[in-house]
Amino acid sequence: MSAEPVEEYLTPHQENLERWDEVLTQLEDNLEAFLDGTTVLDQARTVASAWHPPHALGPLPAEYATRARLLSMAQQRAYAQLRSESRMIRQQAELIRSVPTASSGGAVYLDVAG
Repeated sequence: MSAEPVEEYLTPHQENLERWDEVLTQLEDNLEAFLDGTTVLDQARTVASAWHPPHALGPLPAEYATRARLLSMAQQRAYAQLRSESRMIRQQAELIRSVPTASSGGAVYLDVAG
């Protein structure tokens, strides 16, 4: 007599819990990867291009409300960091463009101390 594998049937609520756990874990992993880069901008591009929203995801289970809220707050902080870094890069680019090009072959000095 051979033992047949017993299939585990999940209730719709259990299936929804598993799907939400997968989605939240993926978003948390993406946020961690985003924050673990050499530059935030490079990491943002990588993470954003790799993530795809899930299809037919049920409502957020109450069990995951706190986790989702904490993730949302962490994403907002990361977004603020990205905007700040982007603003700083634009300012640095403007400063570089404001330096006159040397028409002579002589040395050019930039007073960064003010």
